[in-house]
Amino acid sequence: MATRKPSAVPSNVTRLHASTKLFVLDTNVLMHDPTSLFRFEEHDLFIPMATLEELDDHKKGMSEVSRNARQASRYLDELLSHASADIAEGIPLAAHGDKSATGKLFLQTESINGELPARLAGGKADNQIIAVVQHLQELHAKRQVILVSKDINMRIKA
Repeated sequence: MATRKPSAVPSNVTRLHASTKLFVLDTNVLMHDPTSLFRFEEHDLFIPMATLEELDDHKKGMSEVSRNARQASRYLDELLSHASADIAEGIPLAAHGDKSATGKLFLQTESINGELPARLAGGKADNQIIAVVQHLQELHAKRQVILVSKDINMRIKA
């Protein structure tokens, strides 16, 4: 992928040893299983703004996808309600009650102004998420940053 200009993203995402991974979640993972937030054990999670916006877009209706989007939003709200004053430090996932999830949740709180390869349209949410993953990989080179998606085409593009 193309090189990008560094932007302001908290460097505290590297707070744990390099052996812990940073998983970036695509929206469809949360819409398939909202409890997936708590299935990454000691590893940290990063949720891009595009993921939150897509969750918001899918929460209306009575379908299973809509119910799951609402449940994922409720879990995130519950985690935020237990957060310390500075969410940039990460939100402990164990605050939800599932003590097997000992990592932290990081939300995209700042703009990431990176360049996508010319072949990827900048307006698509999937491509924005890929840009976030690429930025985090560059910013935290000692840490394994992994995109988690159920979208086959997004995985192929990544």
